[in-house]
Amino acid sequence: MKMLFWKVAVLALTVGPVSGAVVDEKTVRLEQKIEHASELGAYSEVQELRVELARYSANLGHYVEAARQYELLLASRPSRRERVKFFIELGKMREASENYATAINAFQDALHDDPTSWDANLALARAYTKSELNSRAVEAYLKCIQLRPKSSDGFHEIAGVYQRMGYLNKAIANYQRALRLRPAAESYLGLADCFVRQGDIPRATLLLQTAKTSVPLAAYDVRLGEIFEKQGKTAQSAAAWEEALKLEPQRDDVKLQLAMAYGRLHRRAEADRLFHDLMGSYPDSPLVHFLRAWLLFNRGERQSARAEVLVVQNLGPTELVRHYNERLLTELGK
Repeated sequence: MKMLFWKVAVLALTVGPVSGAVVDEKTVRLEQKIEHASELGAYSEVQELRVELARYSANLGHYVEAARQYELLLASRPSRRERVKFFIELGKMREASENYATAINAFQDALHDDPTSWDANLALARAYTKSELNSRAVEAYLKCIQLRPKSSDGFHEIAGVYQRMGYLNKAIANYQRALRLRPAAESYLGLADCFVRQGDIPRATLLLQTAKTSVPLAAYDVRLGEIFEKQGKTAQSAAAWEEALKLEPQRDDVKLQLAMAYGRLHRRAEADRLFHDLMGSYPDSPLVHFLRAWLLFNRGERQSARAEVLVVQNLGPTELVRHYNERLLTELGK
């Protein structure tokens, strides 16, 4: 299983916030104000307060409540211009709740009122993309490009759809158009990925190295490191990840990849330094402890590796981590 696991597992090094149910006083106040204004017949004030409550709810991540407010706003028969705006916001709230079918309906309702709305067309294209309705997404993006031929967004995003569909030449052409309009990291990275999929590694590498001169970003070095890693050029991948950390020192996913690269390069002290940092930040991470165990195992430090494996078992690892941890434990028992 040599190095198979960590290449996938580094993507799992995330720490999410802990949420809990709390009573939000501002929401209660806004609802009371809406009720009071409604009783007084202050139509304009009710509308303004509902918009405020919808936006506030969206900021809190309460997308269902935000959607309900936009539905109430639409039910009040606003002007055509406001309907378009509210339908778009309603669609975004439903999309945030991963209700893509109803989000698409809302965006289509906005376009029924104004077929030339850039925001509605772009939102519809993105919803189609998230729903993996690729052909419809392409149609919607083509409409966006027709509406704003000098905007890079349409070209960049349709390129991403073509890339997912496997139409790499079309993807490349549209990424290049997007970059001519506005040099952007996402377009450089997408274009480089297309070259990699075509097997043109030198072109992908040159593109990313060139991109660093116009749009400095750690993501270029991260991707360069991954490309070098696929080629078996560990020293070059380590150098690229070192450069990435200079720009973004808090990228723990990069630290993890770099630590494993140092291990393969027998740069023991540097690998230990990074793992010391990672284990300080994530003392209860089964993933970090497992990869530390794997590194120690490769060094021949079997007793220390076994200790880390046992720590992983006690931390409640995910199914993926548990599977590879058990395999490593088997190896240690031989």
